[in-house]
Amino acid sequence: MHFKLTEEILKLSDSKYWNSAKLEWNFEYAYYSEELQSCLCGHYPIKNICVIKNKTNKRIAEVGNCCVNKFLGIEDGNKIFASIKRVKEDFTKSMSSEVLEYLNNKKALSNFEYKFYTDIIRKRKLSEKQLEIKKRINQKLIDFTSYESNSSFSKINQVLIWAVDNPQFDKGFILSLKESCHKKGRLSEKQKIALDNIIAKFKINPFS
Repeated sequence: MHFKLTEEILKLSDSKYWNSAKLEWNFEYAYYSEELQSCLCGHYPIKNICVIKNKTNKRIAEVGNCCVNKFLGIEDGNKIFASIKRVKEDFTKSMSSEVLEYLNNKKALSNFEYKFYTDIIRKRKLSEKQLEIKKRINQKLIDFTSYESNSSFSKINQVLIWAVDNPQFDKGFILSLKESCHKKGRLSEKQKIALDNIIAKFKINPFS
């Protein structure tokens, strides 16, 4: 499995030497899939998946969290998946401060939500209203790290990558979809159809 992962990462990297190729990759997103998935190494089944992006050629790959940790030394997903598990088991629990920063950096939270959660993250006693707001923000974590959300982000990012070589394409609508997906954790059905129509019209392979 290690050999298979190395082989697949090298195919997507500029460098053909493992020690330098693995340094080309950065953590982009993490998502939890209710549907069983396969890792790039061939291992099945997995549910905790990290999306990594090559900072040189902008290619994207999906790798199981264990492989990302062990072979690429990328550990960003660990606390995200720990927070997902904790919140899913009890919506009154808090995500970690690192995961809160992750959501904020990805613009998944409003300024109010970020400041509110920062203020109450370690408080055990909350008013009923505070608890409802906290649960709503915890739901944003679940939505943002869902398979559905990641699928939309992958398509949007690949269209934007394609647009770099096609400057005549107006990226405004795609950027608005990305912002909407960040804020809501998902696209509406109309937005998903519009995105798929653009991909079909210009014959863009969103997972190449």
